[in-house]
Amino acid sequence: MIAFKNNRPVLQTGHCVISDYNRAWLSDILQEAADTVGTTLPLKDEIAEGILLYLETGCPLHAVPLDYLFERMRRLLEQIGLPLIAANLRKQTPPVDIELDSLAAEAPGPLFFYTELRKRMDSLRSIGLNTYHFSGKVQCSLALGARRRTCPTQQRALCELNAFLEAVV
Repeated sequence: MIAFKNNRPVLQTGHCVISDYNRAWLSDILQEAADTVGTTLPLKDEIAEGILLYLETGCPLHAVPLDYLFERMRRLLEQIGLPLIAANLRKQTPPVDIELDSLAAEAPGPLFFYTELRKRMDSLRSIGLNTYHFSGKVQCSLALGARRRTCPTQQRALCELNAFLEAVV
């Protein structure tokens, strides 16, 4: 078995450190800034790869504050002639996965589930994490509707879950 050491520094936001981030996250951030401006960014993957290469090989820090990373990204975008995209770059953390199906399995009912989900998201926000990825929506809606397979009750539970997530995020 061969193991490769990840040379990337951890990202620091508030009291939280994040080591799980990748090129896709950086590409998504760049694409979001380009979409805000209303332009295309054909080299976003290459720019993201360059940022990761710098973090892995050229960055002397072991922990990079998120503010510092985004300031450096803004300067990079300005230097390569993309000042509008740099101005619209929104600071955000890598997405944190929230497993809705396991949370629903622990909760005795929908009211308890939604209360616990809100508590977890507030807790994550308090330590500086502001981007989420929700997994297990269908299984969660089955558990919330007390069903084993898809039916109108499960579909209503899924619609309620999606509406809640849109309102909270």
